[in-house]
Amino acid sequence: MLATGSWDRTVRIWDIDAGKELRIIERGAHTAPITSVAWHPNGALLATTSADFTTCLWDASTGNRLRTLKEHFGWVTRCSFAPDRTKLATSSWDKTVRLWDPNTGELISTLRGHTKGVWSCAFYPVGHTSALLASAGEDATARLWDTRSRKVALTLSGGHADAVYSVAWSADGTLLATGSADKTVAIWDPKVGRILRMLQAHDDTVKDVCFTPQEDNNNLLASAGGYNAVLWNPKSAMNNTLAELRQHEYGKEVECVSISHNGKLIATGSRDGKVCVSTIPDFPKDDFFDISKQEKRNWRQESSAPAARVIKKDPSLEKKDPSLDRKDPSLPLFNTEDAAPAARHVESHPMIEQFKAAQQQPGQNQPPAPRKTTVNDTEALLRAMRLRNQAAEEEADSRPVIRPKEREAKPDVPITVESIMRDSKPVLGQKVKVRTSTYLQTEQ
Repeated sequence: MLATGSWDRTVRIWDIDAGKELRIIERGAHTAPITSVAWHPNGALLATTSADFTTCLWDASTGNRLRTLKEHFGWVTRCSFAPDRTKLATSSWDKTVRLWDPNTGELISTLRGHTKGVWSCAFYPVGHTSALLASAGEDATARLWDTRSRKVALTLSGGHADAVYSVAWSADGTLLATGSADKTVAIWDPKVGRILRMLQAHDDTVKDVCFTPQEDNNNLLASAGGYNAVLWNPKSAMNNTLAELRQHEYGKEVECVSISHNGKLIATGSRDGKVCVSTIPDFPKDDFFDISKQEKRNWRQESSAPAARVIKKDPSLEKKDPSLDRKDPSLPLFNTEDAAPAARHVESHPMIEQFKAAQQQPGQNQPPAPRKTTVNDTEALLRAMRLRNQAAEEEADSRPVIRPKEREAKPDVPITVESIMRDSKPVLGQKVKVRTSTYLQTEQ
């Protein structure tokens, strides 16, 4: 199955084999565009983040909303579940990363250290703890956190010249990838914060990066940005580019990418409103030092062919949004003519320049007809968005807010990324208990 979220405020679950929608989750839950989607490790729960400053948790089988998490003061840009299922991390434009208990909705702690908005977060995937978390921000850095002490264990800086939009761990936890507005992808050694290599193949901002989810598959890296998606071999010192995907409408940027759990399918989402799912070629399981130019050319020709499946929404499953019938002129309506799907399995960032907010006029039964956004409209919208985010940041810094009591941090101890990784791995022969998730209460 594939879950997607969009700027039309809907979440859709798809049958990839049939290319059909299985379910459309309630549109009215979020009052602004959805920025990311994440599956719980057990596959029964779905989390969505939004530009309305909230995160929602859903029962994927029924589509019921379980709870809404409200503590951020800016756009919530991405979320990540911990491998031990006890924490959910959310990153936000309010310069913080917040940790939640997904079973109760309780705020556990707040991580503060970024000097600008935080675009992405990802838990260390190895072991059965949630002690190590990576985040990426507008301040051109990525940070590795010890969630037990709520302190930065390591700051990755100097690799990018502009904002870092995405961060991802390899399946074995030995590599960390970051994508940036400087059009590059950086591969890091997370133990020491050293750059191993810089990858360049995009003609615009790299919005998303991801590795193959399982260690026994090829350890491939995928990135999305500009008008293409690229498959890389992250461990090779040369010939890193394996395949380039250009399957979306020309001129529409690719916003997100995800690889299936078995490592055989790759999905990309674009501003053309489509999700393309393609088969990943069978690459040799080595460091690819002997790849010939002819073999690479053949793979690129195969990847540039039409996608195996192009997913489009089914009009028969559409439900009329009741908010469109309201005659309150203060109700914000969103022009989704060029809305881009967000997913993880496939996710997106809130950077669609052609987003147009219109207001329904009193005395009319229908909202105004959408029109093409002009350059002046786009500049005015971006200025308004920057002012709104700046106001949210100032409010978060100065406004006295009564927040749920955070759990006490452990006493100060020397923190290193390597020690956190070592603590995350279970000892040979040790019995590890994984918390069973229960979701009993449905939000009305």
